[in-house]
Amino acid sequence: MNSRCCGSVSLSVLAAAVILLLIAQLFYLAAGREYGRQLHYLRSEQLKLLCVSALAKLSASQPAAGQRQLMNAELYPGPVQALVTAKMEQMADGCVKYLQVTAVCGDETQCLRRSFFALPPEMQQLGRQYRIISSRAVKGSAFLPAGTLYTGTGKINFPKAGAFARQAINELPMDTLRFNGLCRRFYYLSDYHGLTFESGMKIFGEALLAAEGNIIINNGCQFTDRIILLSEEQIIIGDNVRMPQALLLARKGIRIGNNCFLGGALFSEGEIEFTAPVDFVQYENFVAQFSSVYYII
Repeated sequence: MNSRCCGSVSLSVLAAAVILLLIAQLFYLAAGREYGRQLHYLRSEQLKLLCVSALAKLSASQPAAGQRQLMNAELYPGPVQALVTAKMEQMADGCVKYLQVTAVCGDETQCLRRSFFALPPEMQQLGRQYRIISSRAVKGSAFLPAGTLYTGTGKINFPKAGAFARQAINELPMDTLRFNGLCRRFYYLSDYHGLTFESGMKIFGEALLAAEGNIIINNGCQFTDRIILLSEEQIIIGDNVRMPQALLLARKGIRIGNNCFLGGALFSEGEIEFTAPVDFVQYENFVAQFSSVYYII
């Protein structure tokens, strides 16, 4: 009987040991997976910091188009090697370009991009002289404040909306716009129905919005920051709209409603029409290059 008891005890101890071993192994595997997750997160953040630092330096110098190797860096724990490269690409019209920085360490990759837009030099020069320029005609110039030369005619040259498609956000829900504002990015709206801002909206944030259809800004809208609107059709602005830092580019015409407050410049290959008195002020920075925030691709 004692031997049977001893055997039972031995089996119980063995079973308990096996269970403890399995539990320890599970903890070890879980700890290994957690360490792997933490290391993945750390490497991702390290590579992102390398990209942000390189983008900040290159954005100031605006390097020539092409690809180049920037640096080799050591990352810890390790050490392990990371390679940082940069690419500047410019669209054929010279107005739109992007700077991309990529950091690679083993299987980990981080890629950030920043986009840029600037008017062609000849349009910048023309815009400094005349803030409202049409290839056809400017109607209703009597509604502009007296005493300043505002309007002129000349060749209009700006990129097509599709030039922004590769590096833009391709949707802009009104609810998102109303609550979050714009995020200093390029937006490209391929829908030929265009974009309509609802009456009374107050839009915060900077952005460039390019649309294949009409851009309609209904009565009472306010844009608090710099805005660039580009339409392959028309830009139609209602009454009591405030856009103190605006650059408007429309292929087929611009129409402005009553009692609007505008600052910046208007360019169109079609007619530009003022239907009632407006306040138009000079915003000298309208020709400055517009650059997006850094974004992950």
